[in-house]
Order: sequence, then C-alpha cells, then structure tokens
Amino acid sequence: MDFDATPQNVTTMLVLVLAIVSLVLLLRGRYHSNLPLLYYSAAIGVGSITERPLHPYLMLGGIACAMVLRFEFLNKAFTRLFGVLTTAMICASAAGLLDQVFGDGRAFF
Repeated sequence: MDFDATPQNVTTMLVLVLAIVSLVLLLRGRYHSNLPLLYYSAAIGVGSITERPLHPYLMLGGIACAMVLRFEFLNKAFTRLFGVLTTAMICASAAGLLDQVFGDGRAFF
C-alpha cells in the first residue's frame, strides 16, 4: 500500500476530499446542501476521464438518494432514512476511490 503521486491519483484524492466534506455536512444534518450532488458529478467526471470508474449502481443509487434528499420535502423519518442512505452510498464510493488510489488494481466492488 503505497501512494504514487500521479495526476490521476491526486485528482482522485481531491474528489475524495470533496466526499469527506459532503459527509461532514450530511452528518451535521444539513440535508439541503448541493455538495453531495457536486461530489457525484465530480466522481462521474473523474471516472470517465481516468478510465477508473466506480460501480454504476453505486453511483446511480447515490445520485438518486442525494436528489431525493435535496429536492423533496419529506417528513422527519424519511429525511433521516434518505440521509442515512446517502451517507452510506458516499462512504461506499469513497472506499472505492481509496481502493483505486491505494489498492493493487483490482476492483473493490
């Protein structure tokens, strides 16, 4: 497990930092933030440019949960449910990004 400072890895680490910032906002309960959607757009962009994409179901499910959480007015229970789902999807995709940077080249998901 070593870090090779190529432009691909550094860009992936910057997207990972955006994931951590959006996780902090979600854990604080600020569900009406656009940062999770910005993270997913950056992750899709980096995945298409570097040819190391994340699992499509993971990305599409995360985008759907983040959009429902951001653009819908739900009651407290559904808001908390979609907050947990969005947090779980971002954590799983962040683990995939970490595996791409520090892993041995095999797919995590």
